[in-house]
Amino acid sequence: MSEPGVDGVFSIVDSIIKQIHSSHPEIRIDLAYSSQRSGENLLTLVEKIKKNGGRTVDLRVGNKPCAGDLRALWQLNLLVRERCHHLVFAMSSKAGALVRILRLLTRCPPVVYAPQSYYGMGGSLTIREKFYNAVETALGLHCSTINCSEDERDYAVDVLRLDPKSLHLIHNGVDTNRFAPADEDKKAQARHQLKLPQREKILATVGRDSTQKNYRPLYEVLDELLSTEDWCFAHAGAGSTNLRSTLSPKSAARCHAYNRLIDPSILLQAADGFVMTSLYEGLSLAMLEAMSCGLPVILSDAQGFRCLKSSDFDEVAWVEHPRSPENFKESLKAALTHWGKQAPGTLSRQRDKVCEMFKQDHQIEKIISLCKERSTFS
Repeated sequence: MSEPGVDGVFSIVDSIIKQIHSSHPEIRIDLAYSSQRSGENLLTLVEKIKKNGGRTVDLRVGNKPCAGDLRALWQLNLLVRERCHHLVFAMSSKAGALVRILRLLTRCPPVVYAPQSYYGMGGSLTIREKFYNAVETALGLHCSTINCSEDERDYAVDVLRLDPKSLHLIHNGVDTNRFAPADEDKKAQARHQLKLPQREKILATVGRDSTQKNYRPLYEVLDELLSTEDWCFAHAGAGSTNLRSTLSPKSAARCHAYNRLIDPSILLQAADGFVMTSLYEGLSLAMLEAMSCGLPVILSDAQGFRCLKSSDFDEVAWVEHPRSPENFKESLKAALTHWGKQAPGTLSRQRDKVCEMFKQDHQIEKIISLCKERSTFS
């Protein structure tokens, strides 16, 4: 099961299913999903599942607890009973909660759960975060968990108090063929397609506007810099056009927003650098994609990013954690100004390191192997 059906979580699920269909015909896949948070590619995936003999069910739930969850549990129960599954794989917190509750209530098969960042990793310890932490701790006893980064695994052990034996570190993977450095011709074509200036330096980001992604302070700093610097900013993700509208007219003229960009690789091919200032991540897929393209990256010193520090990614420009707003903004402003003065270029060593550690097909095979080990199939 997967919720949402858009952005990074969906991209990972889509890639796993494609690899199973192409390389593991012995595995039958059914898909439970939600259309409440979805994009155009979800419909394509649903049709592929059906074409390959699978069943699909739209649970129509959001990412927060709601009355519709009871209906969704009943639909999941019917699907599992009718199809006699040997394992249920759940991606993201809502999907994980539903299938693990189902396992507690029924004779549901074993569950493998990939949270893609725990809600409490934001670190503010609000009542809501404490509630979700308690839920993760209780339900974590009834599944095997895939942690996508060392930071996420450490949080599961140190804060959620989960048994390390139930946790499996498998990094998110990136398609290093699709996300590759662009030569001058490809960069020019990408900029032409996106209506971006050909001769200016471009800093990019990819992600929806949300509390977790923490774009508001970034845009406040951009409002100071874009009116005086000789580079542009481009943002692909839901809510980006609204964020652009918060800028002064002079800064907005140097900011390009794409609320719906089906293929983010085009923006990364057009860019000269990448920035992400999240409060926390599991292991950001957009970040890995930018690094695979050889782009210089500017990152907040937050969980889900800082695990790169122990993996020899020396080219990363770090800014203060956003929990200290004033220090964060000053640090970010200095990092962006410094980046703007550097000559554009591809970070080949960074690209090689991503290919070594995060190649998509290798990581997916690890997930498939774990699922086979945990399944009831004999």
